[in-house]
Amino acid sequence: MRKSVLKIPGLIIMMTISLMGLAQKTDTVLLRNGNIVTGEIKNMKFAKLSYDVDGPGTISIKWEHIVKISSNKTFQVTMQNGDVLITRLDSVFFEQPNITLDRIIEIVRINDRFIQRLDGSINLGFNYAKSNSDLQFNFNSSITYRKPKAEINFKISSVITDNATDTMTKKQDATFDFYRKLENSFYLNVLLGWQQNTELGLENRFILPVVAGKILLNNNHQRLLTGAGLSGNLEQSSGSAEYSTSLEGMLIISFKEFKYSTPKISIDARVAIFPGISDWGRLRMSFNLSSKIEIFKDFNVGLNFYDDFDNRPPDGALSKNDFGINFTIGYEFGK
Repeated sequence: MRKSVLKIPGLIIMMTISLMGLAQKTDTVLLRNGNIVTGEIKNMKFAKLSYDVDGPGTISIKWEHIVKISSNKTFQVTMQNGDVLITRLDSVFFEQPNITLDRIIEIVRINDRFIQRLDGSINLGFNYAKSNSDLQFNFNSSITYRKPKAEINFKISSVITDNATDTMTKKQDATFDFYRKLENSFYLNVLLGWQQNTELGLENRFILPVVAGKILLNNNHQRLLTGAGLSGNLEQSSGSAEYSTSLEGMLIISFKEFKYSTPKISIDARVAIFPGISDWGRLRMSFNLSSKIEIFKDFNVGLNFYDDFDNRPPDGALSKNDFGINFTIGYEFGK
């Protein structure tokens, strides 16, 4: 009898844990073929719903295959017109005027835990050319922390090249920025960063840009945004211990396209133009283009192209233009 009594608390605990696990996966998805799937909605981005179900785990469902979704949890929902809503995906939400699945661009779960609000990627690359003994290593990584209507991003990238003449060039940067969504598809972006490009004679540059802009195109497969602002710079040229300050304008255009066919492909392009204000007549430009193909879940291969131009580079520059193409292997997490 005593042993049976002792087993009761353990049995209650196990039943409680099981019920908690079941309670977390009460979201429902109705598919066009009539099937109803019960699980847990993770997010929806670029026309793909990430959905956690018992057994298979997290699966991907194309958005066009879904007729109806339902959840009593809280999400950040971005609409096609730019509105950002904090809501439950229940019958009250979908009964509102102009609320349909076709108008939903993005769904992000509002999680309570810090770690659950993080997503990012890690990419590595290595190139070698025997003809000129060029050896190149490249690395880039990003981490994003999401809050309702806001994001905090940390990015770092490094391209180091060594050749037969024992000349080493470095192109490196790190940025920490805050992105805030505003009404009517407008946004505000504040950034703190560091840059280095020895090919252009730049040893150190600390930047503080403030940019405001508008999202011009926002659907389940494409993003197009523009922005303008000012950037305060603290710059040191190669071989010098002195720093100089400058103020620049900043114009940016960013475009991303994603296709969740097989294989999954993404293309991301960004152009930034920096006309000098305090150093009138100086013009800098930066162009980045990256493409990725998913080879299996969360792992991808890609090509990155970059081109940096400065018509008045710092003293010690080897050129006014620096460009390169890198092959990468990457991993994404928290998506």
